Amino acid sequence: MSVPSLAVAIDPERVVSKIMDGEAVIIDLTTGTYYSLIHAGARAWDLLIAGHSVAAVAAAVAREYGIARERVTTDVEALVGQLVNEGLVRPVDEAPAADSADASVPVETAAGSYEAPVLQIYRDMQDLLALDPPMPGLKDIPWT
Repeated sequence: MSVPSLAVAIDPERVVSKIMDGEAVIIDLTTGTYYSLIHAGARAWDLLIAGHSVAAVAAAVAREYGIARERVTTDVEALVGQLVNEGLVRPVDEAPAADSADASVPVETAAGSYEAPVLQIYRDMQDLLALDPPMPGLKDIPWT
């Protein structure tokens, strides 16, 4: 499987996230580590966890910011590598159905200029945020 056709998935019992005002806040409930992605990174996260391939995510973000797809593809591939290394996502075996670099992924208006996604990692609240094992039913919490 090539990286551009790669798609990822989260374990909803382990990872929760919310996008607010252009920032994705992601919490690993098993470690208590929380993460932040802003602007293009938040958009990439949103599309990745919706099941779109790296290629489709890069194409959508490139269209939204009006920049070269190749640059965004490199950035999204690096972001996915970080997300996998942190255990926030795992590669899925099959390519998303009807998903390609030119698929009709919903396009949003980008706020500001493009900056490569940077995964900010915060380990300072681990003792307070870790739930071992994660509590069932977290989907019912309004911020998830």
